[in-house]
Amino acid sequence: MHFTGQRSDLVDAFKLAQPLMIQTANNITQVEEAGTVFITHTVHPQNGKAYEKTTHLQPVYYLNRLNTCLLSIGEFLNDEQLIFGDQRQLTFLRNKLPVLTCQPHVVGSTTFWLTSTIESVQSISAKTGTVYAADYSIWHQCMGHPGDNILQKLPDMVKEAPKLITIPTAKKPCEACAKGKMPSRSFPPSSSRAMKPFQIIHSDIKDMIK
Repeated sequence: MHFTGQRSDLVDAFKLAQPLMIQTANNITQVEEAGTVFITHTVHPQNGKAYEKTTHLQPVYYLNRLNTCLLSIGEFLNDEQLIFGDQRQLTFLRNKLPVLTCQPHVVGSTTFWLTSTIESVQSISAKTGTVYAADYSIWHQCMGHPGDNILQKLPDMVKEAPKLITIPTAKKPCEACAKGKMPSRSFPPSSSRAMKPFQIIHSDIKDMIK
């Protein structure tokens, strides 16, 4: 289980249906909230150039008065990641590609440390412009292509809907919405006329009628 001691780290925070009882060093603490955390960190491949990556962790549990964020290796393994390394570095792989690297907190320590920055929704949107734009597009399609003003009210009207659907300021036109609002082009004039009932049938059925 991943933990943070700062509730402000959580995106889309939600109340747990059943509180968790967590054994700490001094007592038993009740955990009632969880959410998603975005972190930006540097990946150090063994035989490649280091690069920066933004990762989302979910669920992350809010543990009050926790001084340091805790990441669970078990959670990464349950996410079908592989881990290899030595006393100098641990590397986490997904689909054979490195996605996260950790180093010992101090040389010789068995506690490994991930140097990262916890991102807010605003900073993520400013950096990528796609994290919540993608969510916007998905929810727009799933809900039947509603207008932006309707989509903004979704968290108040739909149970467990995301609480932070940011309407992108620059977004591609929705093809389905554009086609649905287009008027049909006028049919060309025709001089043919039916001479008896059912000689000409206008229908929106594509295949032949037998």
